[in-house]
Amino acid sequence: MQGFHLAFFDEPFFNESIEAWTYGPVVPVVFQEFKKYKKRSINPDHYHDDLVLTDDEQQMFDMVYSEYNRYSAVALMNMTHTEGPWKNHGIGDVITNEELRAFFLTQINYDEPFRTDEFGRIVLSDKMIESVHKAEQSLAAGTFLTEEKFQARFAKWL
Repeated sequence: MQGFHLAFFDEPFFNESIEAWTYGPVVPVVFQEFKKYKKRSINPDHYHDDLVLTDDEQQMFDMVYSEYNRYSAVALMNMTHTEGPWKNHGIGDVITNEELRAFFLTQINYDEPFRTDEFGRIVLSDKMIESVHKAEQSLAAGTFLTEEKFQARFAKWL
């Protein structure tokens, strides 16, 4: 959710860090809360849902959930192991919001919203690839687009 939230809204969904762990990206404080369940199901009634989403955030959440809910934990792990935000880090390294945003921008198709690849991941249209490469180069060079420049450049797709 964090990566898509950063790509769609240019702000984090939550403030906690995400780390590269053996089986994929992990939010350590969430892991500590739920590790007691091990392989058992988590009863959602035990956790008060005080999360308030905007309509746009709810739409994004529903879209991501509908795309990724069908995959097992192992399938999701295999996907993350092929993706830059995880595979470019050592175990225990923090994956930055900037890295997540740059990657998840490549997963959004602005011409054909929510088109997916063979793994069910949202894909980027050919028209956007050049812009995303420029964004990645800006990230690497430390000159990442500001919110205003991003909005101006991608306004016709947003």
